[in-house]
Amino acid sequence: MADRVYEGRLLAGVVADVRDRLTGNTARANARLGLLRPPAAHARLIWIKSDAREVSGRLAAEIARTVRERSADRPIVVTFEYEHKAMLARLKAITNLGFGYGPADRRAATRRVLERLRPAYVVALGEGMRPHLAAGLKAAGVPCCIVHGPPGAGAEGCVGFPQTASEQQAWRDRVHWAAPFYALLAVAQVEPVFQGLAGAHARALFWVTDASPAIAAGIAQAWQASPGGAHDVLFLGSPTPGANRLSAWNEDRRPLAPGSVVWVDEERFWPALAASCTAVHLIRPSEPLLWAVLAGGRVVSAAHVAGLDLPGTAPLAEVDTAELVTYWAGLLANPGAARVAADTLRRYFWRERRSAGEAAEALVAQVCAC
Repeated sequence: MADRVYEGRLLAGVVADVRDRLTGNTARANARLGLLRPPAAHARLIWIKSDAREVSGRLAAEIARTVRERSADRPIVVTFEYEHKAMLARLKAITNLGFGYGPADRRAATRRVLERLRPAYVVALGEGMRPHLAAGLKAAGVPCCIVHGPPGAGAEGCVGFPQTASEQQAWRDRVHWAAPFYALLAVAQVEPVFQGLAGAHARALFWVTDASPAIAAGIAQAWQASPGGAHDVLFLGSPTPGANRLSAWNEDRRPLAPGSVVWVDEERFWPALAASCTAVHLIRPSEPLLWAVLAGGRVVSAAHVAGLDLPGTAPLAEVDTAELVTYWAGLLANPGAARVAADTLRRYFWRERRSAGEAAEALVAQVCAC
């Protein structure tokens, strides 16, 4: 997500500054001008700079937490371009951490923020490494890396930590560690508790993670008209007519009747549901959701596997949404093949998780060495 304000566009910046000051958000307006308040510390700090994407913000918080665990006294500052609830919750849980809005990519703002923060190392998330910042870091001799973003024209001298297949391709001729950090952050080896909570009469559990409400309603209708609609339970990532909210059902824990349709309305259910379902189908999931599903160790299909941008050769079945109910029936009719598919995907996940652990260790070692 490229934010025109933080890209340094003059007109967009002026409009945003006026709006923020009129609404009382002077801190954000000042931050875009580079008027950040550095922490009171003698040691040079680590600056972790996120762009506006939620996936970048979450990674920024996790990187800050990992660096803090390795170096208890090192000052760390995290800046972002947009406030995301999950990111803020993680940042607030980290001790001795400064965080807030970051600067726009204007020459004067970049000069001010580098003079004020005097960073020893900069970790840029996504599009956080923009031209003026890259030039300023190069001139000051500050080492840097880019996580989950393209190398870009201004990334000379930066180490890359690509997260997806397309990013790995873009970094192929540069020094980098290619590994998806979300594989490391996903909750794995979770008990399949929903199998028992769904009731003894439910034959199988299926989950379509992120279909639009219209597509989800079509899937539910086709599933209810099939034999599975009388024996199984269907979980959907979007609200559909007649669907129960999973959070409401989780409160009373009464067994679900076969044929129930359930809306997965909270993220906290992802790990246990991924481990409990007979099969999961992906449309265009966010990265936290994608890796939560892959960590579940079950059969996973996708409407467009290449669109998931997974590293390596991901053993996911590509299944058109219109054929999904038929595909599920085939899995139930051939449980041996389903087990093989689940085992293959489980090995893929743990291979990528190990690779992510090695990359994270390399990143933290670089940061803490400065």
